[in-house]
Amino acid sequence: MLVNLFAEETSEKKEEEMRIMKTMLMFVLALALSLVIVGSASAFLIDFEDGVNGAPVTDIPGISFLDYNGYASLYADCSLGSYNCSDMNGSYSYGGYYIYDNVGLWAGPNADAQGVIVDFTSNDGTWFSTGYSANSSFYVVAYLTDGSTVTASGGNNYGVGMDFLSVAASAGTYIDYVVLHDTGNYWVVDNMTGDASGVNVPEPGTMMLIGSGLIGLAFARRKMK
Repeated sequence: MLVNLFAEETSEKKEEEMRIMKTMLMFVLALALSLVIVGSASAFLIDFEDGVNGAPVTDIPGISFLDYNGYASLYADCSLGSYNCSDMNGSYSYGGYYIYDNVGLWAGPNADAQGVIVDFTSNDGTWFSTGYSANSSFYVVAYLTDGSTVTASGGNNYGVGMDFLSVAASAGTYIDYVVLHDTGNYWVVDNMTGDASGVNVPEPGTMMLIGSGLIGLAFARRKMK
């Protein structure tokens, strides 16, 4: 019996390691793509860390975050302990939703299952990626300038960690806006990347630092297990 329990625990640990490594790899690949096109001054990274807890997310140039009732999404400083969320880096643990560092974005109390519209004012984005933590299936739907849509979806990862979803426009089209939603209003997002004119562009060194930090975190967790 003890041997069987040990084998089951080992298998679960291996699955968790693979999930973490896959998540980190997806985000690092998104960062790498940003670096490839950073010369066009259109790649961006939004980590929300400059936001004030509870304030509407209305201060990011070139992009807006509104629910279908017209209300702005809100900054959520999870380090304060007022939210049911934890830091992927392990600096605090207050619940089953996960973000990186202290501040993420949540839809706000007025949002519903329709979700949040991430609107690029320039309508010239070609790809978009975001981390998400949700208590149900989660969807990233890109509405393109030719009227078509591209959808990426992920499963419930509440209590597990943050995963990443990415969408890209087909050749000859651009992203008009992106909708983030689940089956209710039980999610938080963080560390968005993509490309669009007018959005603040981080230095390449910052992008690489974040990418290398995520890889280091993955290996550190693997060694801890």
